[in-house]
Amino acid sequence: MKCFAFVFLLLGCFSEAQNLMPNSTGSFNYTPDSPLNNQTVEVFYHIPNGDLSTMPILFSFHGASRNADDYRDYWISMANANGFMVFAPEFSNANFPGGDAYQLANIFDDGDNPSSGSFNSVDEWTFSIIDPLFDYIKTDISGLQEVYDAWGHSGGAQFLHRFVMYLPDSHLNTAVCSNAGWYTVPEFSVDFPYGLQLGELPNADLIDAFSKTLIIHLGQNDTDPNAPGLRHNTVVDNQQGLHRLERGQYFYNTSLITSQDLNATYNWEKHEVAGIGHQAQLMANDALQYLPLDILNTFETKKDQMKLYPNPLKNQSITIEGITEGSSFVAIYDTLGKKVFEKTFTGKHLNIPSLKSGMYVFKITNGKNVHIQKIMVM
Repeated sequence: MKCFAFVFLLLGCFSEAQNLMPNSTGSFNYTPDSPLNNQTVEVFYHIPNGDLSTMPILFSFHGASRNADDYRDYWISMANANGFMVFAPEFSNANFPGGDAYQLANIFDDGDNPSSGSFNSVDEWTFSIIDPLFDYIKTDISGLQEVYDAWGHSGGAQFLHRFVMYLPDSHLNTAVCSNAGWYTVPEFSVDFPYGLQLGELPNADLIDAFSKTLIIHLGQNDTDPNAPGLRHNTVVDNQQGLHRLERGQYFYNTSLITSQDLNATYNWEKHEVAGIGHQAQLMANDALQYLPLDILNTFETKKDQMKLYPNPLKNQSITIEGITEGSSFVAIYDTLGKKVFEKTFTGKHLNIPSLKSGMYVFKITNGKNVHIQKIMVM
């Protein structure tokens, strides 16, 4: 029977309540927040065995074929072997028609002919579905995850690189964009959607986007200028090149120059894969190495006043600087995401049980402040 959880009503989200479980594969229907609540998204997922509350989350974004079930399946064996969940939302042609609504994310009513009058509000962008979907999943699994990673291939890489650029304050951690057909390049002399002239993207947001971890992931054999579905016109061909490899190289190199012009931190990388063309499964296999899908990366690094020391820890006593209220709570996780210790304590000194040597995640909650720190135990 369908039921509606109260917490989702508070969020304005009327999706079917789920009961996501370890060792499960399936799909569920998710209804985004208003004003996108008339556009249901079927979300295909796979969850291996393990503690869901700390298991890393990967979003996998399909291309123009809108085959999200395949984009889930590409990752199943890797998810089982490495202990992460994969969720592949399907943006159907019926609910997200054409490139304007998916690859160009409804930033403009008509992305090929942008104007200030047709520029949509952020809550109307298709990008704005992803963070609330992440929160929805976390609520269902009582998750502690604070970030997620994402991979997209072909049209999914188009969606994902624009997501990084236009919503740099999302909970997205690392994005791997494989074999996009063409790009919105950070250059100001070319009109959107190929450049940022008329693109309504503030420089401050672009600077923040450059600081995100974005991998431009290119198959060196993806060089067919006549590949099915590959966009060609005078603007994109003269600007970016004739095939996907050339266009990805242009995107990376031009982005680097623009970041330098803006004095921005540049955390984008380009990696080319020998012997692979426009092959989603093979690109997914190679992309795994660039995705930090482990418990040490499910928590977002926060800028706060707390600091734990000594680090490395050689005994059972640790000091926390910056505590502002009387009582605090600590939870300690091993590298598999298993909670190995929790305790409420007062003051700035904490005694912990003897732990095996290795890396641990300490999560300290003190009032409204939360501090995440990796501690090496010797």
